[in-house]
Amino acid sequence: MVAKRAFRQPESVFRSENKLIKGNIMTLDEIADGLARVKGVLATAIVDYGSGMIMSGRCNAPELDLEVLAAGCVNILNAKLRVLQMTGLNDSIHDIQINLSSQYHLICPARGKENALIYLIADRKTANLAICRRSLFQAEQLLH
Repeated sequence: MVAKRAFRQPESVFRSENKLIKGNIMTLDEIADGLARVKGVLATAIVDYGSGMIMSGRCNAPELDLEVLAAGCVNILNAKLRVLQMTGLNDSIHDIQINLSSQYHLICPARGKENALIYLIADRKTANLAICRRSLFQAEQLLH
C-alpha cells in the first residue's frame, strides 16, 4: 500500500489582504506588481499588441530595456498569427515560450482583453518555470 501525500497548492501572487483575488477586478498595475513578485522574474509587462505600447510594466533588472523587449514580443506574436492565417490553421495562440541560455521569455495573449498580451521575463537560474507559467496564466484570467 502506497501512502498518499498531501498536495498543497502553491500560493497565488495575486492577493489582497491575505485573500485570493478571484472575482474582484484588479488594475493593470496590480497585476504587473503581482507578477514582478514571483521569484526570479526580471521583468513583466502588459502590452497593447495593436500599438506595441506597454500599458503597465515592472522591471527588476535595470539592464533590460522593457520598451524594446515588449515591441519585439509583439513582432513575434504578429508573425505567428500571420503563419496561422497563411497555413489555414483554425486555431489560436495560448502562449509562446522562448528559452534563452540565461532567461525564459513567456508571452500570453489575453483572451479577456482585446489586443492585450502579458509578457514575462525570468532568470533561468533562480526562477521556477512552472510557477512563472502558472502565475502568467492566473494574470491572464484577471485581465478584463
